[in-house]
Amino acid sequence: MSQINTQRRQFLKIATAMTATVMACSSMQVMAGVLTNEKKMDSTEQAVFKKMLAIALPTEGSTLVDPATLPVIATIEGALLAGMPAHIRKGLNQGIHYFNQSAEKNYGKPFTHLSDAQATEFVDAWSDSHVAPHRALSMGIKKLTVLAYWAIPTTWAPLGYDGPVSEKWGLKKRGVTPEPQA
Repeated sequence: MSQINTQRRQFLKIATAMTATVMACSSMQVMAGVLTNEKKMDSTEQAVFKKMLAIALPTEGSTLVDPATLPVIATIEGALLAGMPAHIRKGLNQGIHYFNQSAEKNYGKPFTHLSDAQATEFVDAWSDSHVAPHRALSMGIKKLTVLAYWAIPTTWAPLGYDGPVSEKWGLKKRGVTPEPQA
């Protein structure tokens, strides 16, 4: 098998794992797990999420809580990475590194070193790409970032949201209940 085919397969595996992770996170409240050193983000991953946070949630001039003042990275690690199987975690790490390095082709520097305007342009180009793994990585990283921000209860007040009504009203959790029969 040629070097290109091997790299392509690895890239497709990473993109598939990233897509599966994002889809699973959006349908679950929190993935349970213990955050180990192996599952923590490395400095590149943290920098990618911080850059994505800056461009995906520009709060300056609004009543929204500044994401730089919140533990968004810790939320991503605790709610997502802690419960992730090792092979998926490794694929996610590789995908984030690939995403970061891919900006060098057009901008001469990694995603984490781009200006906010260039980073936005890069994410938009990948989100609109005809290449499915590019779309999966850019949208996956963006969704994880935004979900982690809104998972922090202090972000809700500017929206007038004061938490789940099921908790306020004392509704009992019934799990997955069948639809009422007519």
